[in-house]
Amino acid sequence: MQLALDKWKETIGYQSGLLAAICGVAALLLMTMELWTRPLINLRIEEDQNALLDEVLNGASYANKVFGESQTITLQQRQYEIFTVKDGAGGATHYVVRGAEEGFSGTIRFLVGVDTDGVITGVRIISHTETPGLGDKIEFAKSPWVTEFNQHSLANTPLWGVKKDGGTFDQFTGATITPRAVVNGVHIAMQALANNLEGAGQHAQSQ
Repeated sequence: MQLALDKWKETIGYQSGLLAAICGVAALLLMTMELWTRPLINLRIEEDQNALLDEVLNGASYANKVFGESQTITLQQRQYEIFTVKDGAGGATHYVVRGAEEGFSGTIRFLVGVDTDGVITGVRIISHTETPGLGDKIEFAKSPWVTEFNQHSLANTPLWGVKKDGGTFDQFTGATITPRAVVNGVHIAMQALANNLEGAGQHAQSQ
C-alpha cells in the first residue's frame, strides 16, 4: 500500500496537482494581502495630499473638503483629477490638479495648485522612486526646485521645458530626465485644467 502511494506521488499528475495547489494558495495570499493593504495605502496617500494642500495653495484658506469630489479628464493618454477649492460662500478660489508622469525610474505623482486666473500657486511631489541624491531633488524637502513653477501659467510661459531643451526650468546636474518629466507632467496638467474649465464655461453658456 505504501509502495503504491509512493509511486503515485511520483507521477506527473500528482506533482502537477500539487504545484497548482501551491500556486493557488500563493495567489490567494497575495490577493488577501493586496486587499488588506490597499485601504492603508490609500489612507497614506490621502494624508500626504492633505499635508501638501496648504503648500500648493500657498497658504490660501478654503472651506470645503477639497479632495472629497473630483473631475477626471484625459489628455495625451494621461488622466488628471481636478479638484475645486471653495470659500465659505461656495465660490471657487483655486483648483488643484493631481497627475502622474513617468520619470527615470518610475511613476512620479504630483499636485498642482492653480488660482482662478490660471497661475500656479504651488507644485509638490506626492510620491516617486527617482534616484536618491539626483532625481529626488524634485522633493521640496531636498531642494526648492519645484518652487520654480510658482507664478507660471500657460499664458506667460511660452516654452515649457528644462533649460537644456531651450525651456524655462532648471535641470539637475547628472539628472535631466526627472525634471524634464515633471515639467512635462505639470504642463499637460495645466492644459487639462484649461480644457476642463473651458468646457464647463461653454456648458454653462448653453444652459
